[in-house]
Amino acid sequence: MTIKTQSILNFLKSAFWGLTAGFLILFFMPNSQLPVNWTKVSEMWRFYEKSSHNENKPKLTPIKMSFSDAVKKITPSVVSINVFRSQGVRYEEHLAPNEKILDVGVGFGSGIILDNRGFIVTNHHVIDKADTISVNFSDGTKRIVEVVGYDQKTDIAVLRTDKSNLTSAVIGNHLEAEKGDVVMAIGSPFGQNQSVSMGIISAITTHQFTQRIQTDAPINKGNSGGPLINSIGEVIGINQMTISSVGGGQTGINYAIPIERVIKIADDIILHGRVRRNWFGIHAIELREYEHEKFYPHIPFGSGFFINRIDPDSPASIAGLMSEDFITHIDGQAVSGVHDFYQLFYDTPIDKQIEVKIIRRNQRLTKSVKLFEMPENTSD
Repeated sequence: MTIKTQSILNFLKSAFWGLTAGFLILFFMPNSQLPVNWTKVSEMWRFYEKSSHNENKPKLTPIKMSFSDAVKKITPSVVSINVFRSQGVRYEEHLAPNEKILDVGVGFGSGIILDNRGFIVTNHHVIDKADTISVNFSDGTKRIVEVVGYDQKTDIAVLRTDKSNLTSAVIGNHLEAEKGDVVMAIGSPFGQNQSVSMGIISAITTHQFTQRIQTDAPINKGNSGGPLINSIGEVIGINQMTISSVGGGQTGINYAIPIERVIKIADDIILHGRVRRNWFGIHAIELREYEHEKFYPHIPFGSGFFINRIDPDSPASIAGLMSEDFITHIDGQAVSGVHDFYQLFYDTPIDKQIEVKIIRRNQRLTKSVKLFEMPENTSD
């Protein structure tokens, strides 16, 4: 670089810094005519300082989303259950010749208090083959309870305690529940203290003897028999089971028995010591749509279901129904399929006479069926 070139660069640097300094002086002069001057900046700063310390200005508060009130409402009505089952006699070397140890297995579950008479409902599989059943209440007290009765088909059992001052559960209506509703499963998983898991209703399905509420709220071992509640703390179901993946992991498919069914079954157990069911005596099938249209194009799909088999000496057999009959109506009400039929039939009183409309070989017939109580060890 030559001396002349170096001189030019030095001149340009000096000019740049000189212009910058001049601009800053003009900008911060009190009487500056530039768009922003120091006086205005000072005023704006004082306004900011004043407003930032204003105690009356509205304050933003975080929104708390909680279901604690719903949980508090149901907690006094939930119990944990310890089940003791004899596993046989165990001998050990350090014992005297005539001494032995009774090997006892311990199971866990949950339950809810139905009313202040001391009745508690849980799952049958929780207390099955129990020698002794102990119930822990929310106030910390414990009681040995008796089994009033149970129903294996619906997996419901009723217990009774002599404890007084009980808080019965607030009962909701599962028929008002819809897919997507928030629900919570309450219980004592693995025998621990009461805990809450949350999810939504995934589906409501119909089984032969009862309906089921499907939810993704986790139901772990020990939660069985505890309540499934809605967002305001009402019981809409009793936790029953979970479908596990290989290795026992959660799949998000868990089931609860609707509370209306539970109460009806529990009332029968309390009054009669067992569940009394009407009997129809058919075994039904429901074809897929493409199968139905292929083999029975003359019958609209979704307008009923086929009888696959009939039990001997059953009401259906006595009334003259036959396999391959297609049932369309029960007592004037159309049935779209097997699930629809069971939902109607479940609440039909024992010993009622019903009118059944069928299609048999393209002919429409009406049969009168006199129902009676289902014999024990019979599946309809």
